[in-house]
Amino acid sequence: MSHFDWFRKTLLGRTLLFIALVVASGAAALAVIARYYAGVAAERAYDQLLAGAVIQVAEDLYVQGGVLALNPPVAALSSLSRYDLVYYRVLDSRGVVVAGYGDLPVPANVAAARQGPEFANGTFQHERIRTATIARYLPEQQTGGWALVTVAQTTHARQQLTNDMSFKVWTLILVMTLLALGASGLAIQRGLRPLARVETVIAARDPADLRPVEHETPREIDAIVGAINGLIGRLAERMTSMQRFIADAAHQMRTPLARLDAQIELLSGETRPERFTERLDAVRATCADVGRLTGQLLSHAMVIHRTEAVPLQPVDLVRLAREGLGRAIPLAGDHDVEVSFDSELAQAWIAGDPISLQEALSNVLHNALLHGHADRIAVNVETSPHALTIKIRDNGQGIPRELWEAALRPFERFSLDGKAQPSGSGLGLAIVQAVMTAHRGDVGFDLPATGGFVVTLTFPQPDSPVVPAVGQRP
Repeated sequence: MSHFDWFRKTLLGRTLLFIALVVASGAAALAVIARYYAGVAAERAYDQLLAGAVIQVAEDLYVQGGVLALNPPVAALSSLSRYDLVYYRVLDSRGVVVAGYGDLPVPANVAAARQGPEFANGTFQHERIRTATIARYLPEQQTGGWALVTVAQTTHARQQLTNDMSFKVWTLILVMTLLALGASGLAIQRGLRPLARVETVIAARDPADLRPVEHETPREIDAIVGAINGLIGRLAERMTSMQRFIADAAHQMRTPLARLDAQIELLSGETRPERFTERLDAVRATCADVGRLTGQLLSHAMVIHRTEAVPLQPVDLVRLAREGLGRAIPLAGDHDVEVSFDSELAQAWIAGDPISLQEALSNVLHNALLHGHADRIAVNVETSPHALTIKIRDNGQGIPRELWEAALRPFERFSLDGKAQPSGSGLGLAIVQAVMTAHRGDVGFDLPATGGFVVTLTFPQPDSPVVPAVGQRP
């Protein structure tokens, strides 16, 4: 893994890289500012020396016999010449060069020099120079007026001072930047230690240990630990449910398989033809019971899986109920069944899992036809301001009111026709309950005064309109 990948793929690297970019940007800005102010400081320092020199030269001017004269300005220029080359020029009131370099440039604003030293930048003898010009009024001259004094200095010393100050400040900025990055790295590593401890605690656990993680952590990490504990809690519930389901399924399968084994043993030793036929019919019935129980167990497992793994999609309850009723007709077997369907709406869309909903509706119709022995079934889709309902009404025996709660629990079997041995797996309505719970709905029962039995599947109205996907059949 390259260094860039390490920075990109690790929390320490990504955080440190972000801090480094911020600190480097700030350091670069400070370096530029420091360079600017170092130049300003060097300019001001040497301008003061230059101003002192030009003032001293102007003070050394005198008039002798009406002619402007100047004592040699050695003392005035000595403080400047030790750092740079120094030039000067003196003009009398007539503009005649009295002393110095005649081609030394003069600032454009000569009038300002009468108020004090006037500074300007220029070039002389292929060197960059800084000039200071001051005017002095001398009435004793043959032509009384203003004498003009200009002192110039090359800029090497200024640049050297600017570089020296900049280097010192830049060194300080670099040291502070490295200290900030080092301290940031240590702080990040120290801040990540609680996560490493949580990782160690979880990694050391036995896979069967699904207790919440109890470890003292900073407040900022509490949310992560809480999310982990929430996941562990859901996983524990799921595993408990699966273990309970496997245990119940094993218990429920054991009895019919044992009965089937005993019936096969009796069948293999039977010699009388009439008894052989009876025992063979019993074996067939038991095989059918095992098949139905296996199918119900698989359906129940499928519903539990889809509840947590399959995303919801738009489902039309009207179409679902109509097609479910059509598929249930073959369950009636040889006897005729009168069916009817009615809906207050042309379409009733909800967000749901169509396969689980089909399984739930199929189980309700299955119970009515095979266990309730109904020969008339009516399915209605109704609406209200807060709910959408599917009502399945039949003229069968129904479930006694005292058994309604038990009917929704898995593997609760009871006889509706007085038989000593109840039929069915006890999973049909439990599957319906699981599906409705996953869709935030309810299962309701009713025994109308006119007879028969009613199962009501109630769905809450969607918070926002459910729009079918493009190309989805309404």
